Amino acid sequence: MGFRRQTYYKRKSGHRPEVVDDQIAKLLHEVTKEYLAWGFWKVFHYIRNQGVIFNHKKVYRIWKREKLNLRQRPKRQRIRRKFEPISLPKEVNKGWSMDFLSDWVMSSDKKSVRIINIMDETSRRALWTEAHQSISAKKLTDVLDKVLDYRGKPDYIRCDNGPEFISKKLAAWAQKHDIELKFIQPGKPTQNAFIERLNKTLRTECLNLSWFHSLEELNEEIQNWFQHYNFNRPHQSLGNISPYDFERTMLDV
Repeated sequence: MGFRRQTYYKRKSGHRPEVVDDQIAKLLHEVTKEYLAWGFWKVFHYIRNQGVIFNHKKVYRIWKREKLNLRQRPKRQRIRRKFEPISLPKEVNKGWSMDFLSDWVMSSDKKSVRIINIMDETSRRALWTEAHQSISAKKLTDVLDKVLDYRGKPDYIRCDNGPEFISKKLAAWAQKHDIELKFIQPGKPTQNAFIERLNKTLRTECLNLSWFHSLEELNEEIQNWFQHYNFNRPHQSLGNISPYDFERTMLDV
């Protein structure tokens, strides 16, 4: 006739499964509140070790009813880029590279800072370096506008897939100025080798040699170092002359 079996079986005296379910639910909530990172099986074996014996199917049914499953963060879809070999422009100011570098300021409390570096790939000249507590896409485009004002427009800018670089604001800025953004493949920093080498040189010859107690002190030090880097420091890949002298020889040719 379509009746469930429990309908025509006599219930045992005092047996109320809904009360037992509520007791199990209360116990599960107490354990998961104390141990936030535990999943079902860890909680189940824990309460069994405490002397609370129930069938795991029953406990799991209540676990799902109470929605106690751990929330798992969905995996972000990885950005896919085609491999493009590095081709060095034959003229100065045709291609730039840019990247971020992280460091610390030892003020009253230790604060992390980010340094934006922009360079000319042909002459290896550092076009801009500046430290900020944070650098948004808006601040990045403001910096690029300043570089354009005194340097002129390149054909492309090479960068990685950081959130500021793949932002809509930077894409709109590049389209406005007719500049191509060349993105390297994720996890392949060697495809942006020129700026990565500059970052390493800045860290080993400047940042790692001093403690900085304010953002102003850090910016003053890296500005002084980049003046030395651009005008005095011999660069091995340029024939052991400075980037400034290399640009002068390129203009004389």
